[in-house]
Amino acid sequence: MKTTIKDRFILIFIFSALSVIFFFNYQDYGIGIEEHFQRKTGFYWLSQVLSSFSLEELFQEAQRRLSDIETFTPNLFPINEYGYYGVIFDLPMALIETLLKIEEPKNYFFLRHMFSYFFFLISAFYFFKIIELRFKNFFLSTIALLIYCLTPRIFGNSFFDGKDIFFLSVMTINFYCLMKFQNKRTIFNLIIFTLFCSFSTSTRIIGILIPISWLFIMFLSSLNSKILKKNLIFIFVFILFYFIFLFLQWPYLWSLEFKNLLNFFDPFFKAMNPIVYFNGDYFQSKYLPLIYLPKWIFLTTPFFYLFMSIFGFYFFFKRIFNRLCALEDNGKEFLQNLWRGQNEKFDFFLILNFTLIFVIYFSKNLALLSGWRHFYFLHFYIVYFSIFTFYLLFLKNNKNLLLSIFGKVILSLFLFEMIYKLYIYHPYQSLYFNNLTTHVKKSLFEIDTQSLSRSEALKEILKDGSSIDRKIKIGTASWTPLEDARSLIDKKYWSKFIFSGTANLEDADYIYTNFYYEVDIRYNNKYVIPKQFKLYKTLYIDGIKVYSIFKKER
Repeated sequence: MKTTIKDRFILIFIFSALSVIFFFNYQDYGIGIEEHFQRKTGFYWLSQVLSSFSLEELFQEAQRRLSDIETFTPNLFPINEYGYYGVIFDLPMALIETLLKIEEPKNYFFLRHMFSYFFFLISAFYFFKIIELRFKNFFLSTIALLIYCLTPRIFGNSFFDGKDIFFLSVMTINFYCLMKFQNKRTIFNLIIFTLFCSFSTSTRIIGILIPISWLFIMFLSSLNSKILKKNLIFIFVFILFYFIFLFLQWPYLWSLEFKNLLNFFDPFFKAMNPIVYFNGDYFQSKYLPLIYLPKWIFLTTPFFYLFMSIFGFYFFFKRIFNRLCALEDNGKEFLQNLWRGQNEKFDFFLILNFTLIFVIYFSKNLALLSGWRHFYFLHFYIVYFSIFTFYLLFLKNNKNLLLSIFGKVILSLFLFEMIYKLYIYHPYQSLYFNNLTTHVKKSLFEIDTQSLSRSEALKEILKDGSSIDRKIKIGTASWTPLEDARSLIDKKYWSKFIFSGTANLEDADYIYTNFYYEVDIRYNNKYVIPKQFKLYKTLYIDGIKVYSIFKKER
């Protein structure tokens, strides 16, 4: 499909608008609960890398910043015990921050937010290219791009989530590289695909399913003896470069001892075992019901696109089932008929990869928390399969112009409704629930699990307590490190606060809670608000209680 000048103008306009949205809004977002740890990870491994080169000045600066992090946030997990996380986002960010000599804390977190968001936009462009190559329809590609970017929870997290949304971004680019290799099977395209397979694996260990799926499909393709030799060469090159790239950019492999190879995956399934509030009850995170992930996806994904994607899954599985049923007729040739052409082969890869993900989910006792953010990469599949449904219903071999127009109008209306929700929830789009979720239902789940509301609450307390001629003592009645949020407040105001944590709440001037707990508050009084405190402020968004501030009566 040729892209016209008009199409290019529309595409440039969309990305320009998304960039403008960022520049006017990026300072509105809070600081994610893992951002301090990610920053520490970046400087820890940057120091390790710089120590091997003759860059003493840079090394000393990285060491100073790492020391400041450990002083300022001493309760962060030690990196040597959690060194299995990838660093392709955190290490470059630490280097950029060092080179730019950024000293104001809020500015280096805003810098992280900027790069996180723009890398997400880059992945959105490649998602657009995937849909364009697959369906050869500019309107469909554009709508897919907008849904990919503007789905509320994904959009909200794209500003501060350098793990889950970053993995979604890397994986999306990885899939584009796969499609490029399928369409043009060169060693160069294979190496680029291999590079992003290594990035996907190191960013989230579940990314290893991408190379596994690809190798399985290469095996099926190799049943055709005409391409067996070439496939074997591709497989050899892939495996060789995959392990080279993994070792070069994944610190976990640098210190991995040979005796621990058999336990390679153990750290990734380590459970923190906090209490998780789900569907009105409390569970240990490792023993959540299997419905946990599907239910979170159902409640927090715009329902029209969710239902469209369910039909898309159905169409895909039906097609594969029908092909498998042809085994008796086709004999050994049936495997070659699982897909017809490169588009169907790519679809088969996605279905295989998606199936493996859910096999892992239903077979392993995964320790989950914070809703489905660890599975936000499934957003790719949800949008892809919803677009596939729309293509089948309204565009493929459809000569009914009125039906096509009707489909486009309906799709556009739901897109506008989603944009309206972005406005309502701003800057808490990451807390979004869809229209099928009642206000009562929303109260049965953890809400501000990323603790984004902390910085806004601190600003409210600072404003109200400006007349107090002494330091303001703030207690916390929830499982969140409130003191970390001061990073988004000018450093000159830090001395105004005393953070007393969860102990001796009755001695505080203010108490903050975002209703996020690691204990069952029905039987544990750890977070009970003392009687001498009265409600000062509660933030509600779309029926969701985000946070409350309590003030001591004088």
